[in-house]
Amino acid sequence: MTDEAVHISITIKVEGVTKEIEEKVLGTSMEESAQTLGLLVGREVFQGMIEALDERVAKNKPGGWRNMGTEKRRMVSSLGTMGYKRRVYLNEQGKRIKPVDEWLGLQRYARMSGRVQEMGASLVSSGTYLLAASQLSYMTRTAISHSAIQRMAWVVGNRIADSEEAEHRRIFEEGGADEAGKISTPVLYGESDGVWVHLQREKRKSTEVRVAIISTGRKAVGKDRYRLENKHCLTAIGLDSEAWQEQILREAHRHYDLDHTGLLVCGGDGNQWVRHSFDRLQIEQEFILDRFHLLRAARRAIPDRKAAKALVTFLRQEGFESVRLELKQLIQQATGQQREKLEDYYQYVYHNQDGLLDLQYRGLSVLPCLGAIEGNVDKLVVHRMKGRGCSWRMPGLRAMLAICRNADLLRCYAYHYRPLECSPQSRCSTQRLEVEYAETIQSSMPVFKGPHQNRPWVTALHKAIYGR
Repeated sequence: MTDEAVHISITIKVEGVTKEIEEKVLGTSMEESAQTLGLLVGREVFQGMIEALDERVAKNKPGGWRNMGTEKRRMVSSLGTMGYKRRVYLNEQGKRIKPVDEWLGLQRYARMSGRVQEMGASLVSSGTYLLAASQLSYMTRTAISHSAIQRMAWVVGNRIADSEEAEHRRIFEEGGADEAGKISTPVLYGESDGVWVHLQREKRKSTEVRVAIISTGRKAVGKDRYRLENKHCLTAIGLDSEAWQEQILREAHRHYDLDHTGLLVCGGDGNQWVRHSFDRLQIEQEFILDRFHLLRAARRAIPDRKAAKALVTFLRQEGFESVRLELKQLIQQATGQQREKLEDYYQYVYHNQDGLLDLQYRGLSVLPCLGAIEGNVDKLVVHRMKGRGCSWRMPGLRAMLAICRNADLLRCYAYHYRPLECSPQSRCSTQRLEVEYAETIQSSMPVFKGPHQNRPWVTALHKAIYGR
């Protein structure tokens, strides 16, 4: 083996300006030296492009601009920390203009390039600010603090959320058009659910995050393992049911060709806003009560796990009427808390009896590709935003949800920012109600069982609360 150095000479030419790089690489550290040399070449190319752009602006500047000289600036890029000089101009209104900074997307006093900010945002979607800071510091070979990572997440995430809100206003308030999606499918699958997260330094102690997924089916990726096809995820905070339905309609129209979709199979835990999440799509729906919630509710009400599983099987195959009398008998025989649990379970399956039967028992030859909402809620919200004592401010929660939805695109530098039609300041709406009235009633009211249950006003109240 030899330890003699390898001589390397690289010539870089940008807009007629030539730079020479000469290095000696030892045979014992070739890989490390090659990586360092690659980053050095990248920085030189980047700096040459900035200088060429600055010269081009100087030759074609408007007549009313006055050259005020050059200023130095340091920037942390994906290639490492680098410095450059650029000209500063004074326009007709007396305002200082820095065209190169505007082309690079650098705000005043900002040190991180746009690409580094996206790198930090994508890293923080799967870990804490401290972990993302250490990872990004290693990647850029520059010390980056966790507070800088937090600022990156707020900037990138709220920029995405602002553009989505601007797109929503353009379509639903101004009557703008949007290009339809290209994914065509006869059957569409949708699920929705909610999860509560803790807040800090806000008027409320917690808020509900709404989550929905839409897909065209599933494919096998292993034994008893499946993956949703053409999946699209949505999250939202501070929205009422109407705004939530509009958001689902906008995103579904953007990704799928709804004109060729004849059936929507939707699922959820039975809450009213969950059942109505996909109403604005105006597609024939078949609602299926989420099997996880159905079995969990049965196990909570019936201590015998085998009996609970058999009861759920009857519900899925024959419907509510097949077990009505059996549940009535169990309620009459039980006492205390056990009776209350059985009564709650009876009301739960009674008010969701239209979603109990499996699709094959409804005469539909459609695959039931549902049951993935709980896993997606964990991936999008729970793993990052709950546990470990996590609590959030509304702007931070809003930004983090936007980042988690688009983490894959940010990681690949493939996210396309939509134009902003609103103020760049983050606007976090809050719900007008603590919860929607339809969500507060999970068990039957005494008036529905008493001597006045058949009176018109009681019937109207029951329909207003539980009717679709």
